[in-house]
Amino acid sequence: MPSRRTLMQQIGALTVLPVAGSAILRASAIAQEAKTVRLADQNGSEVDYAAVWVAELNGYYEHEGIKIDRKTYPNGPSALLDINNLDAVMAAIVPFMQYVARGGDVRIVMSVTKGNAPIVGKKQYKSVKELDGKKVGTPGIGTIHDAVLGYIQQTMGIKYEHVPAKITDVAVMIQKGEVEAFIGWEPASAQAIALAPDLLHYVQRLPPIPNSESLQLAFTPAYVKENPDTVEKFVRATLKGINWIKTNGNEKTAELIAKKMNDPKSYDVNFNALGSVDLTQPRLDMPSTRIWLTTIAKQGKIPEDLVKDVDGWVGKYLDYSFLDKAEAALKKT
Repeated sequence: MPSRRTLMQQIGALTVLPVAGSAILRASAIAQEAKTVRLADQNGSEVDYAAVWVAELNGYYEHEGIKIDRKTYPNGPSALLDINNLDAVMAAIVPFMQYVARGGDVRIVMSVTKGNAPIVGKKQYKSVKELDGKKVGTPGIGTIHDAVLGYIQQTMGIKYEHVPAKITDVAVMIQKGEVEAFIGWEPASAQAIALAPDLLHYVQRLPPIPNSESLQLAFTPAYVKENPDTVEKFVRATLKGINWIKTNGNEKTAELIAKKMNDPKSYDVNFNALGSVDLTQPRLDMPSTRIWLTTIAKQGKIPEDLVKDVDGWVGKYLDYSFLDKAEAALKKT
């Protein structure tokens, strides 16, 4: 006959097993129910989309039952060309609004980056004005970076020869003399300097507009309609990534990005690149948004009547409801 103590241990074990078993079952159910989000970004963009990668590495999406299927494109416009095969796109305000100007439709749910248009060039150039009449590379005429170049020209009365090219080719193109400078994003720009430190530097770190709006997260309208809970969870996880960056600063953020890139040696590049971006403001900066969209209208990229009321036009495709809910939920925790 078992002793009283042994009997109580056996009863306790029987009591614990169903609890532990139910926890395992719940974890299994979460894994089985995880929603895959097909998400587009661009080559060499781990710093400018750091909020998303920080959130992923910290397990915030997994906690929300979300798995990211990352799909990488040369630039924002090329990602939008493939939007039928995607659920969400991270790109800049300029390609998004050019896309809708051509009849497309998206739901922009939050901003993820400000700044993010550094100009890298030969060290002989100390200012963007010294590049007047020179060849300057851009990651595509439909990008916000090309719009920034256009704005610099319009406001300073100078002219560049825009040369579309892959951002990953920056250092080689400048070394070969094909362009004198290149405007791009991070950390690809910092990486170009690291590859040729004796030749290259930042001619200009930030756009000539304070708090310059750059990149947003947008979902397809169909995905929002069919999966509103997943969109809300995705935004909440991303906002947690932003808050982590605010709390931990650039050094720890650079470390986490290096982990995302699976390249510990990239820390110095990432830390340098973080000086070109602001990753902490999840709402669009409308003053700079008006400037960028007015600029591309003057360039003939979109009809000018669309920018008579930029706020009203952008507002048709901007949905802050998910961000509002995410902010409210995180305040309670």
